This record gives sequence, structure tokens and C-alpha cells, in this order.
Amino acid sequence: MAYYFLTASKDASVYLQQPDQNAGLDEVLEVSKVYYGNIKDVSRALLKFDVNGLSSSLSEGSVTMSEATLILKETESEELPLEFQIEAYPISQSWEMGNGTRFDDITTSGVTWNNREGDSVLRWLETSEFSSVSTGSYEGKGGTFYYASSSLQNFEYKTTDISMDIKDIMVDWISGSIPNDGIILKLPLEKEEDNNDYGILKFFSKETNTIHQPKIRIGWDDSVFSTGSLDELTSEEIKVGIRNFKKEYKVNTTPKFRVIGRDLYPIKTFSSTAQYGISKFLPTTSYYQICDYHSGEVIVPFSDYTKLSCDTDGNYFNLNLSNWEVDRVYIIEFKIRINGTDYFFDDDYTFSVIS
Repeated sequence: MAYYFLTASKDASVYLQQPDQNAGLDEVLEVSKVYYGNIKDVSRALLKFDVNGLSSSLSEGSVTMSEATLILKETESEELPLEFQIEAYPISQSWEMGNGTRFDDITTSGVTWNNREGDSVLRWLETSEFSSVSTGSYEGKGGTFYYASSSLQNFEYKTTDISMDIKDIMVDWISGSIPNDGIILKLPLEKEEDNNDYGILKFFSKETNTIHQPKIRIGWDDSVFSTGSLDELTSEEIKVGIRNFKKEYKVNTTPKFRVIGRDLYPIKTFSSTAQYGISKFLPTTSYYQICDYHSGEVIVPFSDYTKLSCDTDGNYFNLNLSNWEVDRVYIIEFKIRINGTDYFFDDDYTFSVIS
């Protein structure tokens, strides 16, 4: 279970040119700086993740945090430059998601450019307050955030999906050094009057009907390797499978997958033991990957956090299904590095996550 997911508990976009409009129920989040003639519009995305469960797991030692990656999937972005950056800061005030959409033509409760809670008219910092505190803003509006803790992702001739290291922000939340009021995503040059468009970046929000909800992926190396009396599998012609594989697993459980490695063409011997039935342990450079079967999206990538473990019964890995999308089909793949060469195995090990 070397990966653990957090899904967004709330999110919304706020817009400079619609300063009192809530967009908490929109299916997309927007980050932009664009000009419509001489009129400049800026948008920012706000997201909140509940880290209480993660904090408890960290305290118990069942989870560690070597990686914390914010993941947002892009959809229909417009007029992007070849190179740009997106910044992330921890929000410094509480806010309400609300139940509006951008083009409601009505003012609804929830966060807006001017207010962090529309109905009760709880504003972001006023300009006079902004000058006397250590938080960032846009003339006291558009959200307030801590400058001291931040993350940044550069984009250059590539996809606009966000895969941003936010471990420092997570550490600050979990340690209590700053309150967890979420993350704000913005472009660096919003206030610059350079008359250049920086485009509109659109990402799936938690309201999407797809599998692409905003997530934080926590990663760590939980592998252990104790082979006992097992022999190592050194042949380059091998077969990799899973023992007692099931087609369904319940969400929020932690199933163990027992991985079996065998020689594809075992050497004939006079032993009374069937050679095809002898399992050997795979090298320490063996990894698993989980993909969404229908979309092909990689959910859990090959990495140092997906190494196979080994005990006296052979190789295995544990998979933490907390916050996984239910009623989806996933497929398991393996990468085995033998003598410096990578071998990939996909034998249709598909399973569904059910509620």
C-alpha cells in the first residue's frame, strides 16, 4: 500500500470580472489571465482536502509520506503560451464552496472573488488589512494565502495536467504550523499590466462525472524483502501471475496480492516435484502498476513506491483502496528488471472496486 489517495472535499473557481458570482458546483476549475479587448479577467482555483485521516495514519506509522503530489486533469484549455507556470499556496482564511455555477446570472452563497462566504458577506482581507499581514492577495480580494509555503510547476511544450509536489505544504498542515484551509492555484503574472494573455487552463473539478477528480497522491516505500529458502528467478524467459486473484475488491480495504514468478521453460530434472509448480522470488527490481482499464489512465505508476515485497512464501504487494473510484475496472501490470533489461507483463488481471 505504498500509495494513498486524498480526494478533494470542496473546490471552486473565483473570477475578477464576476466578483460576486459563486462557481462551487461547476464541473471545471479555471486558472487564467486573459484580455477581452481592454478588459482583463483573472481566475483562480481553490481546493480543500481533509488530511485528518492521513494525520492519524502517519501517527500510527501505517503510512509515511515521502511524496505528496497534487494531481489535476486538464480539459479544454484555451490559448496557452508555450511556456508558463502555475503556483500553489496554502489559503490563509476559511471559505465555503457554495452551490452556484459561473453563468447562473445570479449571486449565490459561497466563495467569490470578493467574499469567502457570500451569504454572510465574510470578505477576504480588506486593502488596509492586507497591508499589515504577511498573506498574499489581489488588493485584498481573490483569496488570501501564505507566501512562506508554496509550490510551483513549470509547463513547456507539454500537457497541462497538474502533477505538482506539495509535500512542504502538507507538512505544514499536518504539523499544525498553518491551518488547513486548502490550496489556491494561480498564475504568477496576474497583476502585471503587460497586456499579454496567458490563456485559460481548465481542470476537472470534484463535481465531474468522470474519474478525474482532483487528488493528492501520497507515496512511500513500504517494501520488505526476506526470501528465506526460496530460489531467485534469474531467467529472462519467465511467467508472472497472481495467486487467488479476485475480480472484485471493496473500497477502503487493503488487499494483499501474492505475485508468482516461474520459469517459462524450466530445465528438466529427475526431481519428483513438478518444475512448473515451483515458485521463485523475483528480483528486488520488480514493480507493479495500476491503470484504469477503460481510459488507460495510470492510477498507481511504476516507481520506487511500487516495489514488490517478498517473504518466505514469495513476492507480494498490498494495495490501499482508500478513496478509489468505485464501479470502475482496473488492470494490474508488472515491470521486472533482469540483468539491466525491463520486461513487462499484462495478463489481463482486471478487477473492480465496489462499495
